[in-house]
Amino acid sequence: MYRWCGQVLVVAVATVQLIAQREDSVRVVFRPVLVEDSLGAPVVAAIPRVELPRARLDQLPATTVADAAQGLPGVFVRNYGGLGGLKTISIRGATAAQTAVVLDGIRLNSIANGLVDLGQIPLALLENLTIERGSQSARWGAHAVGGTVLLSLRQQSSGVIASGALGAFGERRGTLQATIHPGNHTITALADVQYSQGNYPFRIDEFGVRRRLERTNGDALLASGALLWHIAGMAQSGSVAVIARSSQRGAPGAVLQGAIENTAARLNEREVLTISSMQFGQESSWTLRAAVRWFQQHYRDSLARFRGPSGADDQFTAYDGALVLEMSRIDGNNWYVAPAAELYANTLRGNLYRSGAGSVVRRVQLGVAAQAGATLHTTTAYVLGLGAALRADAYSDVPSALSGSVDLRWISASVPLALRLSVGTSYRPPSFNELYYQNFGSTSIRPERGVTVSGGAVATLGACSLQADAFVLWVRDQIIAVPRSALTWSVQNAGRVLSRGVELLAAYADGGWNLNLSGTYQQVTYDDPTTFTYGKQVIYTPSLLGMVRAERVFWRGIAALVQATYLGTRYSQTDNAPSSALEAVLTVDASLRALLLEWPVEVELRGELLNLFDATYAIISNYPMPGRSWRIRLLARWR
Repeated sequence: MYRWCGQVLVVAVATVQLIAQREDSVRVVFRPVLVEDSLGAPVVAAIPRVELPRARLDQLPATTVADAAQGLPGVFVRNYGGLGGLKTISIRGATAAQTAVVLDGIRLNSIANGLVDLGQIPLALLENLTIERGSQSARWGAHAVGGTVLLSLRQQSSGVIASGALGAFGERRGTLQATIHPGNHTITALADVQYSQGNYPFRIDEFGVRRRLERTNGDALLASGALLWHIAGMAQSGSVAVIARSSQRGAPGAVLQGAIENTAARLNEREVLTISSMQFGQESSWTLRAAVRWFQQHYRDSLARFRGPSGADDQFTAYDGALVLEMSRIDGNNWYVAPAAELYANTLRGNLYRSGAGSVVRRVQLGVAAQAGATLHTTTAYVLGLGAALRADAYSDVPSALSGSVDLRWISASVPLALRLSVGTSYRPPSFNELYYQNFGSTSIRPERGVTVSGGAVATLGACSLQADAFVLWVRDQIIAVPRSALTWSVQNAGRVLSRGVELLAAYADGGWNLNLSGTYQQVTYDDPTTFTYGKQVIYTPSLLGMVRAERVFWRGIAALVQATYLGTRYSQTDNAPSSALEAVLTVDASLRALLLEWPVEVELRGELLNLFDATYAIISNYPMPGRSWRIRLLARWR
């Protein structure tokens, strides 16, 4: 694996040297296909998606990807509470491991557990956040069962941006960004540091008595940095990004009848990710990406004496490498084809893998894919477009996978209306933990496979826009953990899960007002009639989700924002026992920002109130969420 990673680094260095000899401003971005009528009809993507550009991210009372994604159609953020608590995303009722997270064309899903902790990715590093809903394994490969989270690294014109923040429960935050343009180069340096004591109060019922306690061992220190370099040439352009992060945090467990588990548990993480890319060619442009990642996790709990006299002391180190080659498109008469290929190699070292697997486990994956599209019919009344994608993946340790998708889009030229219909297949290979983890994993576990059918409409009328979509998602061989004893669990394929629902997104922007409404109604149930869970709601999948956001821009750079987020009832047990129901909750956040100075330095002051009405709730059973909190931010820009 070290040799393989070294070869990837050589490719990255060679890419930089080649680019430095050329001059051009061409930059190719491989993106989902759009159908657009030249007569001005709406643009409609093959599957529903929401894009939050940098300007929009700056307006939200959010600091991480998990914060920004909350409330979007079809999206449920599973939050264990506090700055350091695990935060993962579920799209259309799929699990977090069934959601692909992609940064500048590179999948980030952990080979250990298939997850990405979105609470560890600060918005300060990003230029764009896009959520795609629907099976996209034909495009993005593994994990894209329910949807995909697409992240783009920060882009910035010349200047310096600095910000600082103070908040409740000992929160502190500082961000610094600087960009220069020497010649045809662009160099950006970013740094973001967040800290919180995490000692927020919460209320619980302890043996029938309502008590107010304080979260312990919830402190967290998160530090991230990035160095971004881009060069533009006549025939080639390219970039290199080096991203590093470190986190030191407590890992408190559940609160059971007033007793808090894991009060001494600590989780430390370190990660370095390098992504280089080169775009070359003019008529048929190619993009070559190379990535190397090193990730280390160290978990300690001196009170976990069942693990030994010294407690738990577990370390895992991952080495990941990737090569991705994409062609923008080959155009014909009303049709196109865009091929791609990728190679991923993963190595994981840990002290808790089964003796049969050893302390080191490896995986190599090779994938080839192609997207195609055609305009089937064009008249003065409408445009009819067809898209398709096909992908094949071969793995060194699990079965191979074949996935595909077909979509049809109808766009009216006379009224602002577009319709879409798509069908896609998807898959998720078992993670290393599910295969090899001591007293938990099983090498007989099969990959999860899914099929999604989705249809919807997009309409615009003046300052208003509306999207409505319905979907059905079938997943077979879903991997779940089941108890074997009071202390041990194991994995197994649980049969089928059926998810179906409707999603709504409405927006209005005019005259200083910016209004957004999103809602999701879904039924996510176990679909194996041979089990007692048949027809039961899958744990931690609310049936109803909603968000209303209103923003008003006043004179002289003053703006106010109010956001209400609704989370419906969910269950913590597979039998949906009434005692396992977590009540629905409505939380309200508000912010007020003002531009204090415009020249020579732009200075903005912002105040935020989170959970304004101090709702008491837990998204995950026995992991209380913070009550009312506040944050004050000061931001300065030097152009």
